[in-house]
Amino acid sequence: MAIPGLIRNFASTSAIAANRIVAVAPGDFMASQATGVADNALGVTEQGTDNHKRVDVVMDQIAPVELGGDFAGGEWAVSDSEGRAIPFDKALFAEDATINVVGKVLETGDAGTIVDIHVTPFIIVK
Repeated sequence: MAIPGLIRNFASTSAIAANRIVAVAPGDFMASQATGVADNALGVTEQGTDNHKRVDVVMDQIAPVELGGDFAGGEWAVSDSEGRAIPFDKALFAEDATINVVGKVLETGDAGTIVDIHVTPFIIVK
């Protein structure tokens, strides 16, 4: 469960799984499941939603996120193609012009586990 912070409700443009990174979608207060580092990171959803339904997005503070890669704890995270958190490695994303970081994973964990992330979205532009 998230520690209360900024949680905002959005309409979804597609189905969003629980504990996934969410991206800004075109339109007013629209969101979609993130599909990679180029997606404008908005936050993390705890509940998820069906297609075109409302979804609460944790936009700061601490929230649970599903891992798409292995973390040692304390690493910055970006989205994989399914909205799961993977470690940010500048060598891996050297060719990307824009990298959206969603926050810092606070725990160790393997791909597929749910861990806490400190949601602090920022962008790296080259």
